[in-house]
Amino acid sequence: MDLGLEGKVALVTGAGSQIGFGRAISLTLAREGCDVIVNDINLDDVQKTAAQVEALGRKALAIKVDVTKKAEVQEMVEKCTVS
Repeated sequence: MDLGLEGKVALVTGAGSQIGFGRAISLTLAREGCDVIVNDINLDDVQKTAAQVEALGRKALAIKVDVTKKAEVQEMVEKCTVS
């Protein structure tokens, strides 16, 4: 399926769970040609998802963030716009 996402960058929250929607969405976006910024409250798990994105030939950035904390979300946005 071609969703026209080649060369785009996607940000996926909640991508740490290895059995959850965030991981599945991240991998689907990578298969469609997106580089993916993945984040979750658990850095170890989100790094696993990032490694899986990279294994598909796409760039990935794993960020630990609790999306219920405004300061952490703002810091994540800054990292995303610099990277």
